[in-house]
Amino acid sequence: MAVFLGMQLSNVQIKEAKVNASNRNREIKLLRAQNRTLSSQIRHLKDTSRTLGQIKKKVYQINKRRSALVKWAALPERGGDWINRIDRYLVATPLAGHGRTFYLSAVDAGIEPRLMPAIAMIESGAGRANANSNNFFGRRAVRGGWASWSTKEAAINNQGQYIAKMWGHATNPYQMKGYATSPVWKGKVASQMARI
Repeated sequence: MAVFLGMQLSNVQIKEAKVNASNRNREIKLLRAQNRTLSSQIRHLKDTSRTLGQIKKKVYQINKRRSALVKWAALPERGGDWINRIDRYLVATPLAGHGRTFYLSAVDAGIEPRLMPAIAMIESGAGRANANSNNFFGRRAVRGGWASWSTKEAAINNQGQYIAKMWGHATNPYQMKGYATSPVWKGKVASQMARI
């Protein structure tokens, strides 16, 4: 028996008190660790929230730029003439009426506006072949087979990004080494560009 704060405690009671104290200490350590984890997660959420705010701001800026491009492209002395020329070139094809999409995609990618419609004409007859997959440009999929897109607009926009990524600010097919294996492909595309 031991005396603690004027109370007599048996060895069993002392042992139970030590075990309880030890358990409480473990719980306190666990709670402190959980608190540190929660604090870290809160900091991460604040950073994520800040990042989301930056992304929203960037999307707003891109949409604003896109809207300005659409207005700019509609002016005859600017892109409007290109849009009309591309539309005339694609008349009576499945891609008719998509001149604006071709033009804006080219402007966004920094490439020659006539390049994509000419490639589409050579690769698919301007959408006559591969219409179900919207693969107007004869593109292979990364994992084999042929690439496909859900809409014509998605295919055109992706093509502009693809050309810019692979060949930079291409102005003619002769700069696009490796796009097609045919030795006459570049000449055919250049010939089609001259018709626009």
